[in-house]
Amino acid sequence: MPRIRECDYCGADIEPGTGTMFVRKSGTTIHYCSSKCENNADLGREARNLEWTEAGRETTAAEQKAAAEAEAAAEAADEQTADEADADEDESAETDEAADEDESAETDEAADEDESAETDEAADEDEAESTEADDEETEEAEA
Repeated sequence: MPRIRECDYCGADIEPGTGTMFVRKSGTTIHYCSSKCENNADLGREARNLEWTEAGRETTAAEQKAAAEAEAAAEAADEQTADEADADEDESAETDEAADEDESAETDEAADEDESAETDEAADEDEAESTEADDEETEEAEA
């Protein structure tokens, strides 16, 4: 009973009564579906390097898949780098804000100290004036 064979070069089905069967001296048989496949094999071309063969389509698909994965990995790395940069900017902004708050708190404390020092000085001056006034009154009363 005739059966459908597969081309050993391109992987296409060979209908019964078509194609070429090549038998080597060692006894191995090679089936070609067309003269195109036979001539490319005679020229020493690898089927995986030709896109029209089954092996070539598999190789091309694998290369495309690898390229897509590499592109996705590169995009993920770019996103991660961008996220890290944003996080660094956020941290530096938070640090700047915290530093500004610390400076403003220190400034407020310094201003409070200045005000209290001024108040103390004013109170000291008032006391000094009242003491002088009391001394003058005392001297007038004695005189």
